[in-house]
Amino acid sequence: MRILTVVLTVTLISMLSACATKDSIIPVPEHDMKEVYNRHMQGIGDGELYDKRSLIRRPMVEGDVVLSDYVRTEKTQLEARFKTLPNPTMYMFVAPHLAADTQVPIPGYLTEFKMWEREHYALPGEISDMKSSFEGE
Repeated sequence: MRILTVVLTVTLISMLSACATKDSIIPVPEHDMKEVYNRHMQGIGDGELYDKRSLIRRPMVEGDVVLSDYVRTEKTQLEARFKTLPNPTMYMFVAPHLAADTQVPIPGYLTEFKMWEREHYALPGEISDMKSSFEGE
């Protein structure tokens, strides 16, 4: 009798859950994500944000020339103000050997590593910006 009750309960639950569709469980929104985004962007101040940014992007005046070396421009954007000090790459040859635990032969190989673990930076003017005349020849 108990087994029959369990079987009937499981059958009834499976039949009821089969009647549910995806749309009845997960509601379908009226607007897609693109429409929601466009509506939101249209409601932001009608371009006021752009107008405020254009005030920040004013051209340089004479008083700004003194500070122009410290301001990023398109020309100086990629030039590093703090250059890295030379960190030579060291090469080491590991001779053929047997693995310690399994005694499997390991062939010889070449590995590389930097002399210092992390990069060190020079202060502005500490490293000469002039290239050697021998470079590029």
